This record gives sequence, C-alpha cells and structure tokens, in this order.
Amino acid sequence: SSYKNMKPTLSVSKPTCCFIKMSFVIEESFVKGKSLTSLCEDGWVATPDYVVVIDGATSKSDYRIDGVTTGRKAMEIISDEVQRLPSGISASEFVNIINERIIRYYKTNHILDLVERFPETRLTASVAVYCHSRNEVWLIGDCQCKVGECCFKNNKKIDSILSELRSFVLCSALRDGSSIKELQKRDIGREFIYPMLKRQYLWQNNLDDNSEYRYIVLDGFPVDYALIRIIPVGDRSVVLATDGYFDLYGTLQETEQALCLQIETDPLCIGIGCDKNNKSTKGVLPGNCSFDDRTYVRVSCF
Repeated sequence: SSYKNMKPTLSVSKPTCCFIKMSFVIEESFVKGKSLTSLCEDGWVATPDYVVVIDGATSKSDYRIDGVTTGRKAMEIISDEVQRLPSGISASEFVNIINERIIRYYKTNHILDLVERFPETRLTASVAVYCHSRNEVWLIGDCQCKVGECCFKNNKKIDSILSELRSFVLCSALRDGSSIKELQKRDIGREFIYPMLKRQYLWQNNLDDNSEYRYIVLDGFPVDYALIRIIPVGDRSVVLATDGYFDLYGTLQETEQALCLQIETDPLCIGIGCDKNNKSTKGVLPGNCSFDDRTYVRVSCF
C-alpha cells in the first residue's frame, strides 16, 4: 500500500511491517515502557521524508504538566510537530523548528520563567532521525543508531562517569553482603549519584564554554549545532533506537534477546552480567521489565 493512505505511526507496542514509499520501508518497530504503572516516555513517528525515534528524558523532579512527566510531554509535542515538517530540511533546521514549538508551549502555558530558572522542569528529549531526502541519520542527544553494520552512540560523558560511580557503590555493597534483590528495592548507588544527576543540567545545551561535560538535547533552548551527529546512510539498512538498549543488532529479535540476557544476568545494570561494559545510571526496579523505556525501528533504504 502507498504511504498516502497511511496515518503517521506513533508508539506501537509490537513489531509491525509497513511500506512508507518506494524508496524506504519500515521493516520492524517496537516500543515498550519499563513500567506497567507509568506512561512510556519513548515514541516514534514516520512521515514521507522522516522516521523519528524520540526518547523523553527521565524527569529529575516531581514536576508534572497536564498530568504527565516532562519527558512524556516532550515526546508528545515532538511527535506532533514532526508530522508538519517540510521535506528536505537540515539537521539544524529540524532543531530550530522543534525548539520553536517547545518554546511556544512554554509561553502558552505561562511556564517560560519557570523553565528558565529551573532547567530540571524543561520538556526534554533526545531523538534519532532518518531523513530520506538527505539520506542521513541525525543523533540529537543520547539516542543511537545502526547504519549497515556500524553502530553509533551519542552517550553523555557525565552519564558514563556516574554509571561507573553507581556501579562502584553497588558492587561494594554486594561485596559487603547485600543481595541484588535488596539493592533493587533500594538502589543506594542511584541515591548516591542523584544529586549529581540533577546538577548535570548545568551542562544541558550549555553554550558558554567548550567543556567536555556539556551535551545537547531538545528542550526549547539554543543548542550547539556542532554536537549534532550526522551519519550518511547510502543504500543500507538503518536501525534507530533509544538508549533503552545497551546494544543494537540487525533485527528486533536479536536486539531484544541481547537485552533480556543482560537484564537476566545483571538486573542492577552495573556491569556484572554478560557484558561488563554495560552500565547504567539506573537498574531494573522491582515489578519493572527493564531499566528504561525502549524503542527500536528498522528501516530498509533503496
């Protein structure tokens, strides 16, 4: 079927297969929240020229807007705006359009002063974008992709540092006799790094210096375009994903199997499982199915 007869797709919950247009096909898509009791902050949307995977940032405050987390609201706003994008825009133009929409939301809801003073209340998200007309993938924030056989991540340095620190705290507790289940119930490693997780906002879209700790996200505020990662595609398959996966593979089944094995062997996500490099700033809470929401979309390009 042709794309013209389809509605843009957002947040499907199981693998799907659909034709977008003659030159690229969405082979598989999957979205799953980490919790059964809270709304997923991940999503994806497709138009004739774009496939966009969106990761609403995990909130570091209790602030809610319209009854949902700031990450969820950011995902919803970006998903809606993507469906209006003109064809062929550049990565920097994409950022400007999305940020202008977020700023309008702040102004309409009279919270611009609040988000300027308290960055942790901003509507914040990362995205991985496949732009068909430019034959490129754009990583804005800490989403990831696989182009052909090459994987690309855009991790924040501060997350790598705090993941190591959390791992040290929890590994020390295990050595002292605590059990994995006890530490899942009360993640003292997460508690230890939490003040620093909140302070990372000092570096969010920071344009004042060239610090190695600064990072880019979509939150309505100006960005350093040099931090956008642009990857040429060619006639190759593309996987777009959020950071709810440690590793990406060529199919959803392989990627899910790898994640399940990692969680089974290391539910704390501190690098004691099948891959000791896979560490996170958070683990799998009791009753949750993973450490984070996750989205996987595989596109074949012709």
